[in-house]
Parts: sequence; C-alpha cells; structure tokens
Amino acid sequence: MIARPRFAVLLPLVGDTFRQANASGISAMMLTVTAICTILCLSVNISGDISLQDKDETVYFLPTAPESKANPNYAVADQAKAKSDGIETVRGKATLAFGLMSFPMSRERADTVHFLETILAGGIAGTFGLLLALVWTAGFLPSFLDPGSASVLIAKPISRQKLLVGKYFSVLAFVGLQVALFVVLTWLGLGIRTKVWDATYLWCIPLLLLQFAVFYGFSVLLAVTTRSTVACVFGSVLFWLMSWGINYGSVMAHGLRESKSVPGATVMLTDAAYWISPKPIDAALILFNTLDAGHDFEKPAVFRFLESRKSYSPTASILSTLILAAVLLAISTYEFNETDY
Repeated sequence: MIARPRFAVLLPLVGDTFRQANASGISAMMLTVTAICTILCLSVNISGDISLQDKDETVYFLPTAPESKANPNYAVADQAKAKSDGIETVRGKATLAFGLMSFPMSRERADTVHFLETILAGGIAGTFGLLLALVWTAGFLPSFLDPGSASVLIAKPISRQKLLVGKYFSVLAFVGLQVALFVVLTWLGLGIRTKVWDATYLWCIPLLLLQFAVFYGFSVLLAVTTRSTVACVFGSVLFWLMSWGINYGSVMAHGLRESKSVPGATVMLTDAAYWISPKPIDAALILFNTLDAGHDFEKPAVFRFLESRKSYSPTASILSTLILAAVLLAISTYEFNETDY
C-alpha cells in the first residue's frame, strides 16, 4: 500500500524523461552509438585459431614466429619443433569492420573476445560514454526546474522531495536502459560471431551506472542552484576531472610515501579528500579486475599503488560512492525545498 503511491509518482516522471530524451534527440544519439558498436561486434571474424583449453594438463603456446628473409622456412621449422615438444603455436587472425581491419591473434579466440570487451567497457562506455551521458543529460533538470514548468508541478499534491528524487531516478532509469542495451547487444554480437559467451562482461551494467549516479548527483545540485544547462554541462565535466585528480593524487601520495618524498600531512589531506569525493580510478580498477583485463593489458602503476594500500577495499569504495551520491541528492533536495517559485 505504501509502495504504490511512490510508483505512482515515479512512473510518470520516468515517462516524461523518456519523452524528453526522444524529443531532444538524446535517445537517437545514444542508440546510434550502441548500433555502431553492435554492428562492429557483428563484423568480427576469427579464423585459424586453435583451442588451448585442456582439463588434464597445462597448455603452453607460442605466438606466430616471424619469417626470416634469409630463411623463409624458419618460422615453419620453428613451429614444427615446438609442436613436437607439445607446445602449440597460435596462427589465428581476427578481423573487424567486415575485413577492413585485421590483427594477428597471440592467443585463442576467447582471449581476443575478452580483449575487445575490455576496450568496449573501459574505453568506450566507461570513459567516452560516461562523459557523453553527463553532457547529454545535463539539460534534463534545468528545464524540469524552470519556473514556468516547475510551478505547475509544485502546485500538484506532490512534495518537492518526491519530485526531485523521482526525476533523479527517472534519469538513472533512462541511462541504465541505454547502458544495458549497449552491454547486452555488444555481448550478443560478439557471442553470435565468435561463439564465446563471457558473462562477466555483463557486470559492466551496474558498475557503469554507479559511476554515472554519483556524477549526475552533482549535476542535479548544479541544476537546483543555477537552473543553467551550461553550468551543469561544464560543472559536471570539471567535477569528473577534479575527482580524477584527487583520486590520482591520493593514490600516488601513498605510493611515494615510502620514499619520504611526500610529507605525512599531505598524505592525510589527500586521504580526507579521497573519502569525500568520487573515486573514478577505484571504479576503473574494479572494472579492470572484474573483467580480468590484466590478462590482456599490463596493470597501470596507479592501479598497483592503489591495491597496495592497506585501506583499499572495493566494497568500501562502492559504499562511499553510494553515500556520496545520497548526500549530493539530499543537499539538492534541501536547496529545492528552499527555493521560491
């Protein structure tokens, strides 16, 4: 009985957000990016690969040996010798964009698919996609809080708190759907073409949505205080950059503390800033480890420094991010309640 009125408020706001996204062309732009990446995944072709999976014993492998100009048969002879010693030589090739791009495989096809999923999640969705989502959704709240439209909503028997919180979660629902479509469709595209189904890739959905939730909370605060789309766009992007700087500075300060090149007071200040701000590097590390990206990429030094900290905990990082998002939303709600219309 209590949940029904809450959904009665939330569902119309979700519908209004989706209509606003369709009218502004944001839905079309996001779906276009998803469609391009999905088509790219459907264009993947892997040929000449071999399976290195063996339940009974460890399988050793070598990448394809380069041919020597002096002895063109050197590579073949080297592969034959390796084969006689029980070592497989990977000779496969992967192509993208229906053959326009190709690269040799250093391992079996599952590793190639895993490599592509890491790029899609960490590079395209995790960085490029997050910034685009912040920019494209920055105008939702200022137009919603415009005195011309907000006065009509406030006149209805709905509290301001429910209106703002409902709008916040309706935007999260819209972005969450777009993230889910991107991850699921690219996962299906790669799976259909390669027959490799890596379910860990689906963990990108909640992890990416969590990152967006905290940065969009700051955008909501800017919308309430300024009612300016421009301020929300530039403010949220600057907040993202500042968070990266704080996160990086805190991690590196701890990493260099052993050399005594960083004063203890500086480490304490960076620690305090670390816990009260978003942690995009922590989020990137969690995503990196979830996808087991270390199998394909060398782990950056900042990730190694972060993991070496005794206080580092993925669970604490996620919980502190959720708390920060809640605090930003609470401050925004307070400001909205105090605003005169």
